[in-house]
Amino acid sequence: MLTAGAVASAGIWVAPTILSLDPASAAIGSCPAPPRRVDFSRFAGANLPSTFLSDDGTVTINFSQVNPDGVQDPNWDGVVFNGTLNGLDNPVINGMEDAVFGDYVEFRFDFSIPVCPSFYLVDVDRGGWEDTVRVTGRDSGGNRIDPANMILGGTQVQVDSRTVRGTTSTTSPNGNVQVQFGDYITRLEVRHSDVTNLANFQWIGVHDFHWC
Repeated sequence: MLTAGAVASAGIWVAPTILSLDPASAAIGSCPAPPRRVDFSRFAGANLPSTFLSDDGTVTINFSQVNPDGVQDPNWDGVVFNGTLNGLDNPVINGMEDAVFGDYVEFRFDFSIPVCPSFYLVDVDRGGWEDTVRVTGRDSGGNRIDPANMILGGTQVQVDSRTVRGTTSTTSPNGNVQVQFGDYITRLEVRHSDVTNLANFQWIGVHDFHWC
């Protein structure tokens, strides 16, 4: 967990190993380093808008939050961090205050066309809190699509094909998890849960989207 205002070293993009590509790319079977399509830095220090465009203007993204347990931290939830967190710049923050076992806040990103995204979860760790993050994709029919890969940074364990849990505290890139989808989705759900009764402030981030 990194406190506000702290700064870590710059992060480095790791090329995904499994990707579902647009037809032209799929034909040759390669997209070694998917380009960044959404850079959240343009919203740094403000709430992420409920509707915004990909950087090239070709995809409309609707952003919403689900807070059934009333544990959102209003100072942070849905705010784009203004600075560097665990080595990555300006992630969207999902913050909870006094959450106990079973409480969660979920981010939803709905894409106007199917995409096959890769991105980082930021600062998934454990201290006086324990971050558990579940990532789910949905296709246009609402069918569940799990990530193809979740590459751990080192302060997490993978619970199942779509869930990671923090194990130790860090302010380094070890707290980041790279998520790679291998199939097209039209909705991305990122659920930040408390599976303890530690009842402290906790947060994670969602960093820039990449796709072919």
